[in-house]
Amino acid sequence: MTEGPYLLGIDFGTGGARVGIFDREGTPVAFHAGEWETRYPRSGWAEQDPAEWWSCLVEASRGAMEKSGLSPEEIAGISTDATASSVLAVDENDRHLRPAIMWMDVRASDQADRIAGTSNEALKYNGYGPVSAEWGLPKAMWIKEEEPEIYDKAKHICDCG
Repeated sequence: MTEGPYLLGIDFGTGGARVGIFDREGTPVAFHAGEWETRYPRSGWAEQDPAEWWSCLVEASRGAMEKSGLSPEEIAGISTDATASSVLAVDENDRHLRPAIMWMDVRASDQADRIAGTSNEALKYNGYGPVSAEWGLPKAMWIKEEEPEIYDKAKHICDCG
């Protein structure tokens, strides 16, 4: 193994977290992964428990560090990536109020259709194509309209990606 500094990369995917440690030349030093469950309570819906995200991240990070034999002080930087358009409502203590609505969830189709019907170009087109029920805004609207008690308690509606 080469000398440090070392970099730690975190990949938050749809099914889990993967952590890799690399030397300054980009050579892999250690990897560890953990998985979480996606639940499908109805057709077209996909949800995850954010508490599983945290425990999986801790498991994957500890596993990679143990495999590497490095001390935390030898890690010079951390980089992350994640899927986009997974929506989470959190309260004033930053605790989730409901399961996360995942990127592939299409329950907000009616909300997406209403956005697409607007004359506001910034709302109905993002440069990658027309509005989709997979986007964060339609999902936030769905929470407001279908779960107003959650929306009212939420300090933030977050796009976790």
